[in-house]
Amino acid sequence: MKTIFAVAALLASLPAAAETAVYLAHGRDASLFGQYDVNGFSMEAYPGRAGVRLIVRTAAAGAEGRSPYAPDRSGFRLPPAPERDALAARLSRGKTVEGEVERAILGWVSAEIAYDADRGLPQDPVSVFASRRAHCVGFAELAVDLLRRAGIAAETVQGVLVADPSMPGYAPELGGVYHRWVKIYSPGRGWRFADPLARRLSVNAHYVPFAHRSWTRPEDLHLQRISEGAE
Repeated sequence: MKTIFAVAALLASLPAAAETAVYLAHGRDASLFGQYDVNGFSMEAYPGRAGVRLIVRTAAAGAEGRSPYAPDRSGFRLPPAPERDALAARLSRGKTVEGEVERAILGWVSAEIAYDADRGLPQDPVSVFASRRAHCVGFAELAVDLLRRAGIAAETVQGVLVADPSMPGYAPELGGVYHRWVKIYSPGRGWRFADPLARRLSVNAHYVPFAHRSWTRPEDLHLQRISEGAE
């Protein structure tokens, strides 16, 4: 379990203040980036001869969402899973606002799933729930599954996390790692980002999302950080 605590500590140590970061993406797969806007996060993309210039802006981490918890599972096609249904029900029991349910579910995933960098391990919710081991993809997939079973809309997000070289999976050409996190919807605040691996209900300008889903691992992508600063 030491690895998961080390990874979570690295992610949690990233600043949560409002900030702006500028990146330059180049290579064939730089086309995965584009304009991206959710509550508390925006990314502008400007293609040019040298590559795609990305300007990421984040708001300071706000208070926990206070939208009333009104579960709605009608929009999800969820396969039968009695154990995960029971877990989602237990984690949401007695809670009256969505933020409390989100925090409980992300907290359970972060605490109960061990980080394992083995890319050969299945990362689907069934496998991760059974093995209790995953890398970031499995953390995101299971979190989305449990959130949906609790009646909260959620989706996975692909992208790059700019991080310290000690982060497992660090790629020098990215200045970070390929990462998977989630976005969660509530009627009061719309979509916003969260990271179950780090038990975070917000992200900062180190998270650089793909605007277009990639069905295979990018083969030609370089990301250079140009500037960064708190606002």
